[in-house]
Amino acid sequence: MPIFEYKCNQCKKEFEKLIFTGEENNITCPDCKSPDVAKKMSAASFMGSSMGKCATNSPKGFS
Repeated sequence: MPIFEYKCNQCKKEFEKLIFTGEENNITCPDCKSPDVAKKMSAASFMGSSMGKCATNSPKGFS
């Protein structure tokens, strides 16, 4: 259940949304209720394998 960032193509509002399975195609703007929204590229999307690398370098006893 990741949080995604969106921008409404109608009113230009930017917002975040927690997405549950099956909701991926039913996103609407919280302000104008338009379904014309675009998913933004967020910084979290670029983290990739770096998160796993941090976890493997954690002190012993912390897993």
